[in-house]
Amino acid sequence: MNKGKKKKPRLDISAWVLLGAVGVVIVMLTMMIFMQYQQRKNQAVTLFVEKGTTLIQSFEAGLRCRADIEGIFHMQKLLMETADQPDIDYMIVTDRQGNIVADSDPVMVGTSYGLDLALKNEDDIRQVQWRQSANPEGADTFEVYRLITTQRGRAESDAPTLVVFIGFNMDKIEKASREDAFRTVFFAVILVVIGSFAIVSLFLVQAYRHTRASLSRITLFSEALVKNLPIALLAVDKTGRITACNQEAGELLSCDAQTAVGRDASRVLPASFNELLEKIERQETPVEADISVPSVTNGAATWEVVGAAFADDGVSEGRILLARNVTALRQMEREVARSRHLHAIGSLAAGVAHEIRNPLSSIKGFAVYFKQRLAGNREDEETADIMIAETERLNRVISQLIEFARPMTLAKEPSDLADLVTQTLRLTQAEAKAKDIEVSLNAQEHLPKAMIDPDKVKQVLINIFLNAFSSMGAGGKLAVSLSRQNDFLEIVVTDTGSGISDEDLPRIYDPYFTSKPAGTGLGLAVAQKIMEAHGGSIKIESRAGEGTSVTLGFPLSTKEA
Repeated sequence: MNKGKKKKPRLDISAWVLLGAVGVVIVMLTMMIFMQYQQRKNQAVTLFVEKGTTLIQSFEAGLRCRADIEGIFHMQKLLMETADQPDIDYMIVTDRQGNIVADSDPVMVGTSYGLDLALKNEDDIRQVQWRQSANPEGADTFEVYRLITTQRGRAESDAPTLVVFIGFNMDKIEKASREDAFRTVFFAVILVVIGSFAIVSLFLVQAYRHTRASLSRITLFSEALVKNLPIALLAVDKTGRITACNQEAGELLSCDAQTAVGRDASRVLPASFNELLEKIERQETPVEADISVPSVTNGAATWEVVGAAFADDGVSEGRILLARNVTALRQMEREVARSRHLHAIGSLAAGVAHEIRNPLSSIKGFAVYFKQRLAGNREDEETADIMIAETERLNRVISQLIEFARPMTLAKEPSDLADLVTQTLRLTQAEAKAKDIEVSLNAQEHLPKAMIDPDKVKQVLINIFLNAFSSMGAGGKLAVSLSRQNDFLEIVVTDTGSGISDEDLPRIYDPYFTSKPAGTGLGLAVAQKIMEAHGGSIKIESRAGEGTSVTLGFPLSTKEA
């Protein structure tokens, strides 16, 4: 992706923009409702305070017009007459200690009231005070109270002081407030809906004008591309669901290509393809791989797959796979390579076996005869032994060559690889002791058995062990490990020998190529053939002077896997 390239402005509308616009409308209307509510509340408080002040002043004036002898009786009567109004719940007169002197409900006279107020502090109650208290049985009560003097002609400090409480019923005010709030909220909701719809409509119309033409072109192009692509195409979104696939991809799916769109890729794709999709998600660069897909009718098919992730503004939006069936191509490549080797080796083997093997038997017979004839002469006996050993070595080379050239037949049986490796190490124990080589074996527990030909695999192991011993001097180390890797059992043989140079490494499987003075060059070639006959693999990693690591992979049977 070219990060320096300037992107064209997008014409689509973000949902956050729409939500933000609607949110602004809602906030504005909420502020308007709150301000209107506060205004109406202040108006109600002002109305009650003014009315309460007027009633207190009238009551105070009425008290001062009568003599002291009529004070209490006249106060109670005047109090009841003043409180006899529709919107007054009660009217109470108390002394500064909170004892009720007069009450619109005569039963309450003599009890205490206003103990939660600072009635002794005259500075706090000389001016009109108010409070609002909740009434669990009905509407709230708005209470107005103030300090009053009951007699004229005395100094203000000597006159008896009382506190008057007037409680107003807020039922009408609350009912009116509720109706007003309901109307306000109703109209606010209508305005929000209309305003939001208008904003969304403007954005949608603008986006529609800009994207209609380009969307049509892109849709037609993408559909034609996916449909007519000569290789399999599969697109998966970030949630793992298939968003697009063509008919060529139908060979990879467990269902029809048309019904696969919208389904979970892990349910319709082979496991190896799902592993590749996970690898693509963790890797930024494109991934290329050959994947083997089992088939009930045609056996395993090899697919060459290229996969990559596609992103929008650095955010992963999905993955795309391009695949083509290269089963025939890979088979042809293997057959060409095999035919080239077999042709050369077969021709050579036929000639060598015909021209050398028969005379070699005669030479060995004469060597045995001369050894017996010249018995007692040590020098002649040693010469005869050398002749016999060399003829036997040539005979082994010819046997290996013939075995390599002819088709291989296997006698497979379930075998424990750990036991087989242990037996093979015992066979090569003398060679290891002769060079003082330390041999170690590390095998995982409970490894499954593998379907192999034990004799052939033992031949492979002997060739590898002897090659390792010959590459190491005294005091070397040979490490053998067995483990399970997915559907394969792996044997890894690592030595501390002289290693293989980079120029010799590509030729190690060529017949008769060897770096050992007395080697035949057929050991690894035969080992490779045996491993291929088992459906396994042999892999060699080495550096000159750093040792060699040989990995043998044996596939598990379907039941074991």
